[in-house]
Amino acid sequence: MAADSFSCPRCGAPVDASARHCSYCAAPIAVVRCAGCFHLSSIQAVHCAGCGLELGLEPIARAGQLPCPDCQQPLSVIEENVGTLHDCSLCGGQFVEHALLRELIQRRELSHVPGGTPSLRRSSLEPVRYRPCPACAQLMNRKNFGESSGVIVDTCRTHGTWFDQGELPRVLGFIAAGGLARARQRQAEERARALKAEISLRVGSLRALNSDASRLAPRVDLPLFDDILSYFLDLLPRSR
Repeated sequence: MAADSFSCPRCGAPVDASARHCSYCAAPIAVVRCAGCFHLSSIQAVHCAGCGLELGLEPIARAGQLPCPDCQQPLSVIEENVGTLHDCSLCGGQFVEHALLRELIQRRELSHVPGGTPSLRRSSLEPVRYRPCPACAQLMNRKNFGESSGVIVDTCRTHGTWFDQGELPRVLGFIAAGGLARARQRQAEERARALKAEISLRVGSLRALNSDASRLAPRVDLPLFDDILSYFLDLLPRSR
């Protein structure tokens, strides 16, 4: 039997380690919830199959009313101090409110290990489809989390983000490895380059205007513009 699978405790059939239910007898398999990433692992597991943390006290889920955008069945609710996670017991999808996701991101950034390498494993190729938000039923936007994580999530600007089964631990692992910090650095460098180009373009336009005006009137030198350009370029962050 493969290392990432085991036997169903009810019928003995081989079951993938990521499965929530046995595909033969429908017995629940993943029943132990991680307090760090909310992933469900098998009862035999010592460490979370999603993030690797040691399993201990579990967050308690209660019945909810919001529908799963895929299965349409009611999502269970896990309430934290800052927000709520909604979990589908059938497909394993999870809807995380913005406040809770920000808290989870901050926790993982604090646990960042210098030199870590973020996982760039891509989500499986499936037909593109837009899911409705469980809270407001408006179609959510799809995006590659952190622009380079390879995890395509569905986001409602108002209510939260939908993760397919196993995607939340992958995103948190990407953050802990410094992937999100590197993405922010790239964005800052891109903004700096764009601003430099804009400043150069505007100063060039002023120089051209001065050149045209000099044909009709005595030339006016523009040393001030050169000083302003140099000043702003020195303030902008250097590309690494």
